[in-house]
Order: sequence, then C-alpha cells, then structure tokens
Amino acid sequence: MTHFKIISATPGLTTEEEILKIIQEQATGITTKQLSKVLNRPVSMLQVCLKKLIADKKICAKKSKTSHSIIYYPIMKKP
Repeated sequence: MTHFKIISATPGLTTEEEILKIIQEQATGITTKQLSKVLNRPVSMLQVCLKKLIADKKICAKKSKTSHSIIYYPIMKKP
C-alpha cells in the first residue's frame, strides 16, 4: 500500500509575482525561454501565468524583430 503525505505550501512569492518582479527588472524585456531558465519552471506553466498577467494589464507582449520569439515588458503606469 502506498502512503501519501500532503505537504503545505512554502511561504514566499507566487510564480506570477516572481515573473512580474523579473519582468520589471529587465529594461529590455525578457523571453519565455529566459524566464524558464531563471525560474526553473516549464514553459507551459509560465505561459499560463503570462496570459493572466497580460489579461490583468500588468505586462505586455511584443514580437521580437530579430527572432521568432515574444518579448514581455512591464506596463508603465502614468503618474
């Protein structure tokens, strides 16, 4: 018989909060692949979080002129 132990979540930032923090620190923007390497998370998981951040109008996405990737930027709020 297999026994499972349910563990509680560790305190800290959520993946969405970590993504937003990293994107805000990158003045030139960042790609999904770069985020995946920095956060050690699968691209599919990041895409779900990025989609929500775009819908919440916290970040914007633009296609790169030099490659076929999408670059994510923070949305600057007007004072």
